[in-house]
Order: sequence, then structure tokens, then C-alpha cells
Amino acid sequence: MGDDLANWSERRRALRVPVRGVAVFYGEDGAMHGRIENLSKSGALVSVAGMPSAENDWDVELKLGVDSGWVSARAVRVEHPQIRARRWTIAIEFDQLEAPIRAAIEAAVEAALRAAQRRPILVLDEDHARRIELIYRLVARGAMPLAPSTPLEAVDLLARNDLHVAVCLVAPSFGHSSAELSALVADSFPWVALEDITDDLDTTVDRALHAWSHTDVARLRTALA
Repeated sequence: MGDDLANWSERRRALRVPVRGVAVFYGEDGAMHGRIENLSKSGALVSVAGMPSAENDWDVELKLGVDSGWVSARAVRVEHPQIRARRWTIAIEFDQLEAPIRAAIEAAVEAALRAAQRRPILVLDEDHARRIELIYRLVARGAMPLAPSTPLEAVDLLARNDLHVAVCLVAPSFGHSSAELSALVADSFPWVALEDITDDLDTTVDRALHAWSHTDVARLRTALA
């Protein structure tokens, strides 16, 4: 029993979750900015533009939404998977963390684990009756629908790291067509899967849950199984 608890604790510590943020690497060659792809309590995967320096150890500033802080980190793997985009991927392991950023990382990991259970799905539909029925059916299927009443609220929900919204159902809303809304979401939140809302609500729900099952957050369920 003790070994099982120890293994579970270690798995949660090393578990990589999709968290959006910025990492700034500082070394002898200056500063290098990167985009956080995923994060754990022990390290992170960061995408950077251009060839990283030959240094293996950095002081790194992590920016997670409104939270930021410093860590000492070392590279454990460097890859060049996005050749056309000229982006490199650096896997780093933390050596030392400031207390505030440690707390922010732990909060981000726990939020992703909660999202894996709740399955948040954004619903944009100006048809009130259809929106209410769609929300009801999503809840009945174990999802957590979020229906913003203003464009600003929609952006806020998509941007919140603690919610991990990765699927958006779209119909004409806020004076915009479905195509316009989809383009706006895709431009600002490229990791969000988009599905159109139709009058066939059962099919709409099926497509939403299928899209969600292929998100990074959904894979956490498998990782913890």
C-alpha cells in the first residue's frame, strides 16, 4: 500500500499538463523567449524560435497568466520537430523554484486534473432555446458547458488557465457568423477545437465530446488510469 501511494505521488509530480504561458531563458548569450507547451511540478516543455544556445543550465522566468516567478533549470532534451516554422522544443527539468512560482505551477497542474474530469466546453449560440437545450444535453453527458453572455466573457473563459477550455461549439452569436467566430477563436486560441452547432443536437453533442476526447487535457485521464 505504501509503495502504491509513493508511486501515485511521483506520477502526479511528473505528470505533464497542457498549460499556456511564457518562459524566458537567461544565459551568457542574453535572453531567449519561448512558449510553454506543457508543465509539471518537476519540469516543462517549451517551444522556442530559432536555434537555442549551447548552454545546458539557465535561470528561467516563467509567466503563467497573472503569476510569474523564477526557476533554475537544465535542459534534458532539445528537438527540432517544426522545421518549416523554425521552432525548437526544449524539455527542461527544474532544479530550484521560488515559492510563489512553485505554488502557481501546482495550482496549474491541479486545475488541469480537474478539467480532465469536468470536460469544459464553450457554447456560443444566440438561439436561446437551442442553447439551453444543448447545455442540458451536455450536462447529461458529463460535460461542463460554459455559455458566455458577451464577447469579452467568451475571451476571458478561453484565456483562463484554470479552466482549460479546449473545445468550442459555435453558431451565429454576438452579431457574427459561425465562420467569423471560428476564425476569431482559431486566431487567438489555436489549441481550441471548433465544432458547429446544428439543430441535430444529439450529433452536435457527439461531435463535441469526440473533439474533447482528442485534446491534451483528455489524455490526462489515460495517464492517470
